[in-house]
Amino acid sequence: MMSDWRTNQGGGTAVLERRSAPAERSWSAVVEEEIWSSVDEIDVAAWEQVRDPSDLFLDLRLLQAVETSMAATCRFRYVLYRDAAGEPAAIAVLCTFTIDIGVLADDAWSRWALRGLRRISRKLVDYRILFCGLPLSACQSSLRFAPGADSQIILQRLDVALRRFAKQDRASVIVLKEFADEELPPLKPLETLGYRKADSLPTHLVALHSDSFDGFLKDMNSKRRANVRMSLKKFAGKGVEFVTTSDYATIERLFTPETYRLYEEVLGRSETKLEHLPQELFLEMARQLPDCCEFTFAVEGERVIAFCISLWNDHEYRGLFIGYDASRNQDLDLYFNLAFRTIAEAAFHRSAVVEIGQNSSYFKRTKLGAVQSRRSLYVRGGNAVMNGVIGLLFKQLFPPRPLDGAGEGQ
Repeated sequence: MMSDWRTNQGGGTAVLERRSAPAERSWSAVVEEEIWSSVDEIDVAAWEQVRDPSDLFLDLRLLQAVETSMAATCRFRYVLYRDAAGEPAAIAVLCTFTIDIGVLADDAWSRWALRGLRRISRKLVDYRILFCGLPLSACQSSLRFAPGADSQIILQRLDVALRRFAKQDRASVIVLKEFADEELPPLKPLETLGYRKADSLPTHLVALHSDSFDGFLKDMNSKRRANVRMSLKKFAGKGVEFVTTSDYATIERLFTPETYRLYEEVLGRSETKLEHLPQELFLEMARQLPDCCEFTFAVEGERVIAFCISLWNDHEYRGLFIGYDASRNQDLDLYFNLAFRTIAEAAFHRSAVVEIGQNSSYFKRTKLGAVQSRRSLYVRGGNAVMNGVIGLLFKQLFPPRPLDGAGEGQ
């Protein structure tokens, strides 16, 4: 039903040897903290001992891609904790960069007030933030504990480090992001250390029970299936072809500055703009991760009119970044069809779950049958004054984000 062609995966980047996390054991007190300012300095064997082999967001190749392309605007640190026996107990990625604090406001009054402050001076809304997390919105956390490790002791040590780095970097706020519900129990000690738990935007998940898009359609109820087929019909026969590839030469040829501007246009229309990612990051992801990163392009003649960049492991497929020509959206249902293509690629990889991002909730729930998955963050001021300000404005800056009801059953 969805015609396309697919290139073979290419690339010559070596895949790091991955080691499974050790079985649970008795832990001695955490006594050693190692901090590196570059991926090149990381003790790979120790890092991989904590990281699950399928954990793409702490894969050193992805971290290398982020650092290589964003070092000019972000300061990175990579942290490892060991116990008294020298065994790795936890790993974390920290980064400091400047954001417009207005991206955190969710109510009309706060947005109005912040727009006024922005007109007076950017200094009133631009703040240095120290994150435990990557400088990209991927709905993922960047803190991992080895099985059985004492998270309370580790978090106490991490808190001391975060406050020290916030002072060094002149960061006004410290944020640990973005944790799924199952990650929260070991993080409870943060609340006794002065951090407030807040809701981030929930992400959307689609469960797959088939290895094809046609199978995905068959699992839908008839009303939803009819709506999807109407969008597919609008796209078919219009001379637009989907190209999905992990081949770096093909990606480099198609992901031109003009194609990248499609991402910038989508970013410009979004109400939440945590970061403005450079074109170099997307290309570096393709170069570093040829075995688990692919680009899907909608090509009309010689021009790309939409794209999606995705990562996958052996059970999950994640559509991370998109761009599309809004002027072609109505006649092609371009955004819808790009989402359908993401589902099709996930089915091709035999993924059980597709993560399709935080925005466009109504479409994702009603047309794709997605369910929302909560994401939480922990926040405190980088100093006593800012901590007080956050306390006073907490509800405005970090409003509750209750999960929407699931879409109709498939």
